[in-house]
Amino acid sequence: MLNTVFVALAILFTLQVFKALHLRSRLPPGPSGLPILGNLLQLPTSRTWLTFDKWSKQYGPIFYLNIAGQNTIVLGTHKAAADLLDRRANIYSDRPDFVVLNLLTGGMHWAWTHADDLWKRQRRGAHEALSAQTAKEYFAYQETESIIMVDQLLTDPKNFLAHFQRVSTSLSLSIIYGWAPVLDSDHPTIQQIDHFNRHVLVSAVPGSFWVEFEYFKWMKYLPKWMCSWRQYAEKRYSRDSVMLEGLSANVQKQIDAGEETTSVAGKLLQNTGSLFEAAWNSTSIYAAGSETTAAQLAWFIQAMILYPEAQRLAQEELDRVVGPYRLPNFDDHEHLPFIRATVKEILRWRAAAPLGVPHRLNQDDHYEGYFLPKDTICFVNIWSLNHDSELYGHDAEHFNPGRFLDADGKLKSSIEDTRDEGHFSYGFGKRICVGRHVANNSLFIHIAYLLWAFNIVAEVDSNGKPELPDPLQCIEGLTIRPVPFHCNITPRSKDVAEVITQAKVERIGEGS
Repeated sequence: MLNTVFVALAILFTLQVFKALHLRSRLPPGPSGLPILGNLLQLPTSRTWLTFDKWSKQYGPIFYLNIAGQNTIVLGTHKAAADLLDRRANIYSDRPDFVVLNLLTGGMHWAWTHADDLWKRQRRGAHEALSAQTAKEYFAYQETESIIMVDQLLTDPKNFLAHFQRVSTSLSLSIIYGWAPVLDSDHPTIQQIDHFNRHVLVSAVPGSFWVEFEYFKWMKYLPKWMCSWRQYAEKRYSRDSVMLEGLSANVQKQIDAGEETTSVAGKLLQNTGSLFEAAWNSTSIYAAGSETTAAQLAWFIQAMILYPEAQRLAQEELDRVVGPYRLPNFDDHEHLPFIRATVKEILRWRAAAPLGVPHRLNQDDHYEGYFLPKDTICFVNIWSLNHDSELYGHDAEHFNPGRFLDADGKLKSSIEDTRDEGHFSYGFGKRICVGRHVANNSLFIHIAYLLWAFNIVAEVDSNGKPELPDPLQCIEGLTIRPVPFHCNITPRSKDVAEVITQAKVERIGEGS
């Protein structure tokens, strides 16, 4: 009898091995891994996108990883990404099960939730509040914040990174909640919201908690007293939800009092009729915008230091179109193609999220002869797509806005499958960034103001040698930003301060 049991177990084990081998033969190629752990230990601890880029060159446009039992694919070309995430969006628009993050947000932060009915409502509302046409309603907010930014840089240029964080945060609060400009980054509400944001971004990084791994999903069913991650997430949700709902409740009070509001929260409240849903939709939008704009401006400053010719050409255009006696504005948009190309190039050269946010297959699929099982996690290596020399030329590693311009200095027709962006940093399919129009406008006006007002150059050491930052060094998380660096930001002329001061008085009054 005992021998029969052993034989049965041996046969079962053998069948499982053959089944696994058969499945693996149908999956895309990829690095071989270890039993059980798969490729987990081969994943780098930093700059994962560079390792994935190397593996794409080795294994092809789609490669497979087994991450502790989780089927994972990485797409390394724009064709593969567009074929699957755009043209098969109904299959590829779901998200992985972010266990801790969804506890942290009560499952209401729609950027991370499954593609269910709530997600559809929330995303539809966000799209209406941030569409290309509606985004024009926020021009005044963006110009005002740009004026404050350059005014602060006049008196305190060394803290440019702090000024970028302030302008990004304050602008998000203005657009979303209708706030007046916040001049102090230590404002208690800003500190609370940003603290919440940081917890969300940490929780969103794949593998931040053991319960996120396929082999450890059973931890979801443990008693709460055994799960510090659950206690932490639920406690934060209870505390943060009150604060975040309060921000939208204040907007509702303005609406009830008959006050007009162009804020995103106001639009969401009027369209949804649910304070709770509108509040968390507003929070989701804030979280996406407040971090990325500051990071992109930091990369922009670094690009100006490393590629001074691009700065010179941009300033020549500003001098020709705007002149020295007024600040740029959105009426200049069509007449500043090099500035617009600079926005495209900074988003291409250094995307804030080089691996994007992972997608999940909601059913089995086949592509290029490979089998892709249901629940496979799908990453797009945005870095690889944005640095593809076949698309962007032999200098794809370098910063060059001219790649987006034709011989007459006008913007070229955009690259296919980029929705006229010219890069892939805003994602794909039904998960493409809904705030991209507002983000593009913010970067346009911020960059135009910075280059109109200032010369941006590297600091020099005691030997007169420029101290150039390394553009591959960054602070990592779900989004990336350059490690802190130094530079010299100086007014381009003696008239700059007077023009900025006058513009500030006109926008926000004396003594601000």
